[in-house]
Amino acid sequence: METQIDLEIAKNQISFDFDHLEMEEESSTLSLVNAKNIDWVADEVLFVLVKAKHDDFIKNLPDFKLFGKSMLEWVMMAGNHCQTLVIDQQENMLEKLKCIQTDKKIMAVFYSDTPLLDKTLFNEILNYFAVKGYNALKLVRGEIFKVDYLKSLTEFAQSPNSKFSTLALEPVDSGKMLAFCYRELKRKIQNYHIKNGVVIFDDAACIDADAEIERGVIIYGDSRIEGQSVICSGTVLRDAIIKDSIIGRNCLLENSYVAKSKISDNKTISAFEKIENMSI
Repeated sequence: METQIDLEIAKNQISFDFDHLEMEEESSTLSLVNAKNIDWVADEVLFVLVKAKHDDFIKNLPDFKLFGKSMLEWVMMAGNHCQTLVIDQQENMLEKLKCIQTDKKIMAVFYSDTPLLDKTLFNEILNYFAVKGYNALKLVRGEIFKVDYLKSLTEFAQSPNSKFSTLALEPVDSGKMLAFCYRELKRKIQNYHIKNGVVIFDDAACIDADAEIERGVIIYGDSRIEGQSVICSGTVLRDAIIKDSIIGRNCLLENSYVAKSKISDNKTISAFEKIENMSI
């Protein structure tokens, strides 16, 4: 008997940092191999995340979502091991930064329009900054400072350091760059699950960042797994749409729609079937 239920799916059930994620060199412009957790970064760095404005492109860009996370949230994950401060962008950013009170030794300033920044690259930049003994480091989009040195600055450096002239730090300020970010994030998510034993037969499949998929799941076609869904092992999805739902083991969903529901083990959901707010 079908009954309406209230699902209890924890908010942010997965910390999706892509650590130790390997990708084929020809498929990505990003540095994602051999991620390292540098303990001192968490202890000594204040991560300042600036809510970028591009009113001539997309208003409220920090809230624009890609695969279930806002642009702001994607960048925030890169430095979520550090003390974090979110501020609004303003004309005189230098004076705004100089007014920030912190006991941290280093301030890392990044912007919400760089959703391809990840924890690996974040740590690489901070490690490079420390090894070189810099007082300040200008990036394509962002800056790193020693806090004591920041207080004496009168202007930002004009030329970014070429060491990190990567597309991952280019701002999303055009349709072309937004489409590029979409493709890269989609590839990162797919590769994350493939590495964990999920079979994805078609690049068209879209998976939100907070979806949990167990080893042995098979995904065909342009299936979409949205929100904080859980797909258990042995299940096969064929052009199915899953939203904030739990799908049990060894199920088959063909060209069907399931939202805010729980499907128990060994069930078949037929083509064009629509299930919402149910437990079956």
